[in-house]
Amino acid sequence: MQMIIAEKSTAAETIAKNLSESRLTSKDYGLVKIWITKINGEESVVIPLKGHIKEVKYPKKYKSWNYETLNEMVDAKLEYTDSAIENIDVLKEYAKKAEKVIIATDYDTEGESIGFEAIDVVKSVNSKIKIYRAIFSSLTKTELSEAFSNLKQPDKNLADSADARREVDLILGAVLTRFISLSAKRLGNAYLSVGRVQTPTLTFIVDREQERRDFKPQKFWSFTAKLEANGAELIANYKEEKIFEEKEAEKLRKIKNVKQAKIISISEKMRTVLPPKPFDTTTFLRSAAAIGFSVPNAMRIVQGLYMKGYVSYPRTDNQSYPPTLNLKEILNELSADRKYKGFIDKILSSELHPTSGKSAKDHPPIHPVKLPDQKITTQDLKIFDLISRRFLATLSDPSKEESILITLDIGGKEFELHGSKIIEPGWRSVYIYSKYEENILPPELKEGQILKVKSIDEVEDQTSPPSRYSQGGMIKLMEEYRLGTKSTRPDILSKLMLRRYISASKTLIPSEVAFAVTQSLKKISPELTGPKLTANLEEDMNKIAEAEKRKDEVVNEARKDVHDILNDLEKKKKEVGELMHQALLKQYVFGKCPLCGHDLKMIISKRTHKRFVGCSNYPNCHFAMPLPQSGYIFISPQTCPKCGLHEIEWRGKESKRTYIFCVNPACHEKDKEKKADPVKAKETKNK
Repeated sequence: MQMIIAEKSTAAETIAKNLSESRLTSKDYGLVKIWITKINGEESVVIPLKGHIKEVKYPKKYKSWNYETLNEMVDAKLEYTDSAIENIDVLKEYAKKAEKVIIATDYDTEGESIGFEAIDVVKSVNSKIKIYRAIFSSLTKTELSEAFSNLKQPDKNLADSADARREVDLILGAVLTRFISLSAKRLGNAYLSVGRVQTPTLTFIVDREQERRDFKPQKFWSFTAKLEANGAELIANYKEEKIFEEKEAEKLRKIKNVKQAKIISISEKMRTVLPPKPFDTTTFLRSAAAIGFSVPNAMRIVQGLYMKGYVSYPRTDNQSYPPTLNLKEILNELSADRKYKGFIDKILSSELHPTSGKSAKDHPPIHPVKLPDQKITTQDLKIFDLISRRFLATLSDPSKEESILITLDIGGKEFELHGSKIIEPGWRSVYIYSKYEENILPPELKEGQILKVKSIDEVEDQTSPPSRYSQGGMIKLMEEYRLGTKSTRPDILSKLMLRRYISASKTLIPSEVAFAVTQSLKKISPELTGPKLTANLEEDMNKIAEAEKRKDEVVNEARKDVHDILNDLEKKKKEVGELMHQALLKQYVFGKCPLCGHDLKMIISKRTHKRFVGCSNYPNCHFAMPLPQSGYIFISPQTCPKCGLHEIEWRGKESKRTYIFCVNPACHEKDKEKKADPVKAKETKNK
């Protein structure tokens, strides 16, 4: 009998169903469902894990948080303890009677680490069992059959790379998290976390927010001319988009009554826009974020689609389809869906020439594998459609587009009229997620032609601060600075949201505590908040995977770095504590009371135990606003555009979704035209 070990339950079921050569049966061991069948002529049992089945942790002696043990913890020996007992028990039961085991976890460093955890369990009860590895990038019947017919050996170097990362992250994270939390007197569930990847990532977000706070807006003017040509209305812009000199603006004001515009020149340019490159993990997450998905949610959905066999493995750095990938087979599979068939017929009418970007040795780019054959959610369908249309776009013709620049003379001043149109849509027809706005000009416009000027409009405005990072933008930045891996980056953003360092919104807004943590660390230990330390460690992890460095060598070098950082922090323990204290005071403030100007805070009534927003100047001021009485509440860094108070992030006890909204009743009045007046918000004496 052979054991086949999958990473998750869904993957185990997909593998069993696609490879089964006989009657397929299942058996439940508590929450663990196994699949029994014949595969490649052998009696087989497919057993799922739940990701890692062993946890890396400190010995129990370090359970208490105190300053005295921190240096000792840096050098302490870590333990790998069983964490998925039910899965481990099932592995042991079947390992006793099995002749061989095939590891069929995801083929990357993390998957190999999980595989070796299973190997250790199996060998603990059957030391003579033979070990093999199945390597695949999608859970299709064809690829699985190929993988199970050409078994390899597990790669210990890949596993060591993942385990080195786990150990370094635990040492650095546990030690420095305890130091910061002890300094801030924030223990228990309210602790303040520090991490090898999360802290430099958070620093980027905080630094951008600081740029916005320090930004000094500059006044400028812009001028547009509303023109009429053969009944069509056109908008031309003054050649300088922003005018910062008052004298220049005054000159433009003098031509406001000019009624004619003369076309000086017409410049037409044709350009060919190549199709987009195939999806690697980063470009997929950025594209998903652009259509409204949070990065963690997009990663969760695509992983689920992979486990069900609908898309290829979603963690990849590759943007080039390998020659072994049967593109026509995928196209034929997708053509069963009417919304893709017309595009596919056109693609197959000529030779296939897919676009390509960077090449990597790991999995192929993310691509569809087969159409969903069971009901999936609307969100799942949208992600599948995004991946499918991107795949089709990479095989489509280029887009041919025309741009037109018309230069006009209005009262001796140069204005510009821009036009654009698609001549041949090519890949844009299928890839509807790429935005392109046409501005089609009348075809009869000629040089020397006189157009009617209906009006010249002036707008006075101010320059804007740099925009906040989007989730997709931050994923790209993390990749550029080698912060984390394609697998861990979405989790890092998720952790920052869960720890309430950043707002759970499309743009990343840091909290006051995020400012305190990063700014205090930056002053005392800039290497921890910068990307260099983390990037160097990631390079070392890669060297372990390539057998150029040993795991213990990399971990011990990291221990030395943590000692240096901790020593620097301990010298300024008091300063760190004060910074944290001041930030925490701001963290629980909604803003200023509109009646008296004192701080508005979240208060829990001693009499009714209900929570509400109340004025810190009570009993002199009775201003208050209601709050949800159930679920989890966090005062968001995000402010309401109407009243300026901090919004709240609320999540129900059984919900995974976070809602962000303003608690000021005046901002939700039905009369849209009536200006929100926070002073008229409900007053109460229920304190």
